[in-house]
This record gives sequence, C-alpha cells and structure tokens, in this order.
Amino acid sequence: MQTGPDDARFPAWCEVWAATQRADRPDEAPRPARDHVALGRRLATPGGSVTGTHRAAVADGGVVGALRLLLPVRDNTTVAYVDLAVHPAARRQGVGSALLAEAGRLAAAAGRTAMVADVDEPVPQTPGRAFALHHGWTCDLRESRRDLVLPVDEARLAVLEEEARAAGPDYAVLTWRDRTPDDLVEDRALLGRRMSTDAPSGDVPVEEEHWDAARVREEEAAHVARGRTVLTGGAVREGRLVAHTELHVPLEQPERAQQGAMLVLREHRGHRLGARVKVAVLRELAATLPQVRRISTYNAESNRPMVAVNEALGFRRAGGLSAWTRRL
Repeated sequence: MQTGPDDARFPAWCEVWAATQRADRPDEAPRPARDHVALGRRLATPGGSVTGTHRAAVADGGVVGALRLLLPVRDNTTVAYVDLAVHPAARRQGVGSALLAEAGRLAAAAGRTAMVADVDEPVPQTPGRAFALHHGWTCDLRESRRDLVLPVDEARLAVLEEEARAAGPDYAVLTWRDRTPDDLVEDRALLGRRMSTDAPSGDVPVEEEHWDAARVREEEAAHVARGRTVLTGGAVREGRLVAHTELHVPLEQPERAQQGAMLVLREHRGHRLGARVKVAVLRELAATLPQVRRISTYNAESNRPMVAVNEALGFRRAGGLSAWTRRL
C-alpha cells in the first residue's frame, strides 16, 4: 500500500528500517525517523532534482516491509533507485519479493529501463546479497567501507599536512559549514557534475548528472531538513574551488559521521589536495563537533589514490557496499 511522511503508517514504515539496521549493524544507531520524513517530503515537493514514492507491505495489520523509489528528473531519467527493507521477523516470507515486484511495476510505469539498489555488506554473504542474486540482479560495483576512530593523532595529521602543503603551495584551504559561500557555489556545482563521472561507478548504468547553483542549494537545504550538518573543506586556487571533501554529521546521533562527496578536479591532481582538505575538515570537526567518535567512508578499491589517503589518516576496513542493477 502507498504511504508517505504524513500517513499514519509512516512511523511503522520507519521502524522497519530501524529494525533492519539494528539487526545488520547492531553496534550502530539506526537512522532517525526525522531523516526519512524529511526525505519523503522532499520527494513530494515539485521542482526538485528528484521525485519518488513510498510503499509499505502490511501483514496482520502491521507494517513488515518498506519500499522507497527515487526517480531523478534532471538526468539519469532511465534509472530508478530502489531502497527496500524487510523487518527481520518477516524475512523469507515473500515480503521482499512482493515489494521488489511493485518497484519494477512503478519504475516501468515511470518510463525507467533500469533499477539500481545498494546492499550494505557488514560481513560476507549478507541476506541482501543473496536476495539480489535470487532475483537476477547484477552486481555492477563493489566498494569497501573503512572507519576512522577519533580523535586522530595530531602528529599523524601534522605530517600529512606538511607533506601535502609542500606538494601544492599555490593552493589555499578553507572550511565552511552547511552553506557553500556564494562566490564558490558555481564551482561547487562543477565538482558535483565531475563527481558523477570521475568517481568509479563500475557498470552501473548512470550518466553525468546536471548540477547548477540551484541544485547545490537544494541539496544543502535537504541536509538541514534531515537533521544533518555538513562540514566541508575546500582547496582554492586563483579564487576558484578545485577540490572539496564533506563530512555529514547527524545532529541527533553525532557520534558517527559519514564521508560525503570528495573530489579533486582532474586538472589539479598530483598536488596532495585530497589529503590537505581532509586534514582541514578533521581539524574543524574536532574543534566544533568533538562528539563525533567515528567516520565511515566507502571507496572502490580501484580508486587507489583516495584509498591511500584514507589509510594514511588511519581508516581501517569495516565491511563493504555493493551496487546492483536490474534491467527492465
């Protein structure tokens, strides 16, 4: 049945996600309901870069499964992104299969020719992987998760910063929180566009994303609505933003942060800018949000420069993430 952030069943829909996350990663707090509500309202607001819908699987009067379908509207208009969860107590009863069939029906009705879904893999042979294989999906990208326990040793940061500064003395580094400075927002849009083509995507059927200043502001507002604050470190040369890194911190549960977008423009690589902006944002995090105790990031192993930076900072393997595709 259809549901949404203003529907009476939506709290139970959110609880399905929370129960799933508690079962799969018991040492981590699940996403708060506020996050789901804000995202749901964004999908229902006309004029944005993405739309979508929610469905709930109901058995014996209770919600046992949750589906969210996200549909890009400015680019990648042949793709539907699928988020699906089944309450641990209701697994292996056909709930996920029914929701997946509904996702395929909705995606086809919206003119999409492929569905894409991520599977979190804290350990090998997760239920999500087996489910995707059973339904004929193809694994098109695998990434490793790495976690960094905070605080980072200052001596480690100082060495990395000194080496990086020597490799790129013509670049200045700055940080900001939640809103990109107006004079850099067009450059931030370019970084978003390049991120969609330069970051490894394996065989996932995605194309370049359209980014402009309005989309940057839309994303920033969405993070605030979802109860997140975003710390950004950027590298600037001759007044132009050429590299950036983001950390997303959920304010209701600030102990664990997530690495967001991270990119150095191709023509500015080789100057250790990735290391410099990461060190800058880690220092800003320690000064302004000392409650954060761990950062998680995901990288394709083929992205060796980024993996090397993360490992030099002290990130260590903590599972993986895979992207799966089903052609319609």
